[in-house]
Amino acid sequence: MDPTFQSAELPPYRAIMVVDMKNFSGEKGRDHARITESIPMILGNAFHRCGCAQLWSESRFHGTTGDGYFVGFDTRWTPFLLNPVLSALQDELEYQNRVHGGDGPIRMRVSLTAGPMTDSGLNSLSDGSGDTRIEAHRMLDGKAVRAALADSSSATCVAAIVSEQVYRDVVLSGYSGDDPGLYVDVGVEVKTYEGKAYLRVPKPSGDVLRSGLTGPGDAAEAPGEAAPPATPPAEAQGERSRAAPRYVGVETAQGSVGTVVTGEGNTVNSGGGNQFNGVEITGTGPTVLGTNRGPAPSEE
Repeated sequence: MDPTFQSAELPPYRAIMVVDMKNFSGEKGRDHARITESIPMILGNAFHRCGCAQLWSESRFHGTTGDGYFVGFDTRWTPFLLNPVLSALQDELEYQNRVHGGDGPIRMRVSLTAGPMTDSGLNSLSDGSGDTRIEAHRMLDGKAVRAALADSSSATCVAAIVSEQVYRDVVLSGYSGDDPGLYVDVGVEVKTYEGKAYLRVPKPSGDVLRSGLTGPGDAAEAPGEAAPPATPPAEAQGERSRAAPRYVGVETAQGSVGTVVTGEGNTVNSGGGNQFNGVEITGTGPTVLGTNRGPAPSEE
């Protein structure tokens, strides 16, 4: 029998948090090792900062991605990864940037999801394997969460993206204590992965603060600007012109044959006189005289 169609034991459900440092490739190569080593330290500090030190110490598996880090947890801790950890990470990064400075502020994207993943209990190299792990990394590479940082000022140090399942099971159910209005739904399309997720920015700034979070492809009007009116099809324009011509009439007549002014596109037989086909005239409009031009008649 084809082993593909044989049942296999389902790995335990775990929550996984993945972080990625913005603009890591823009840092000097000589600093990469130092930055890579500092990322788990910053994460640990954030957990301690908000009273979740035990949660950090009980992580199931963890490891570096070079410019980021991943950590697996028992799913019962998932609510705390949203609240208070995300806000604590924002605070910790603000502190690190203020105290240590450097060439640029440290800013991070964070993804959070949950599902079946391998877990030996020994933090082995294969721990955390499975489709759930792939989902976490794909969400982290999505356009929406990248734009959330790019459209913010350096005051925004954290932009998080949460899977639909976590949002439904943890946020909507009330376990995280977060107002669901703090999350904005977006689409994620990276490589072969396609799904729905939710953005969460603990401290919005810049364009995100002014215009709010929008998913890729969302058409947001600029503040104070209205969308231009739609142009009616040519057939409708023709019917409107036939039904109610904008202007047709004689403005001034001199002698036996005068000047005829028509709306744009109209045709009038003026006999042997002068014909002028002009643009629409509104209000009193200008006076158009015949070939034998004389003084314009006074307005009453």
